[in-house]
Amino acid sequence: MKMKKLILGIIIGGIVGAVLILLIIVLFNRHRSDDRGGLRLVKIDSTSTAEIKNQQILVYGDYLDLDSTDYLLIPLGMKTIDGGEGKSLRSKSQDEYSESYTGSSRSYKYNFYSLDFGNCNNIIFYNKKNDETHLMLQNPAIISQFYFPYYNKEYVGEKYYFILVGIRGDDTNADGYINSEDAEKVYISDLSGKNLYQITPDNTQLVDWFIDVKTNNILMKVRFDTNKDQKFNYYDEIEILKTSIKSPVQGKEIISKEIKINIKKILDKIK
Repeated sequence: MKMKKLILGIIIGGIVGAVLILLIIVLFNRHRSDDRGGLRLVKIDSTSTAEIKNQQILVYGDYLDLDSTDYLLIPLGMKTIDGGEGKSLRSKSQDEYSESYTGSSRSYKYNFYSLDFGNCNNIIFYNKKNDETHLMLQNPAIISQFYFPYYNKEYVGEKYYFILVGIRGDDTNADGYINSEDAEKVYISDLSGKNLYQITPDNTQLVDWFIDVKTNNILMKVRFDTNKDQKFNYYDEIEILKTSIKSPVQGKEIISKEIKINIKKILDKIK
């Protein structure tokens, strides 16, 4: 009898232990996946919409003057007070866009400024003269790059009046998040931020850009997912694309296929 109780106790203890281990593994994996930066994509449950809105908080970065216009630029982000498994589109970066976060800008080439602002989801354009405001984007996204002109009195070079913006709006690697691992579309816009023209192909990321002053063109180094592994890294090829500033269209490659084949033949001779 005692032996049967002992065996039964061992079996029950083993089952309980296995359940606890499984629970720990599930919780660990869930926490690990939620630590990714970016926007997490999940379905909205209509029965809990009110609760979801209470959990989402808008955060505004410091405004910046848009040169030669009446506009102020106000970066817009979102943070979520996590009250359980989310049912909405959420920012999962816990450190960025806290109460004290204000964003920053840095000087860039051609007297453009680059905004550095963590997980920015939109830009508000505020007209100081007539109090009109509008959003740059009408869909959930992360603004990954943002360049705008700002010319001081000492600047004597060529002036350009456009905005260059990189937008990640699709979960291209299908991991449930929109973040730095996803493809980026680059747009050029006038200074109102209302007219966006896509100048890079889908499924690419912008590496760098240049202005050819004489031709009034933009040259862009763009990384393609050439090995189709849904990643953008060292193993993917970079192309140089060109588009016009005055009449922007999707950039065209400036290096022909014949030149690329010739380059590979030359490199194949190097041991």
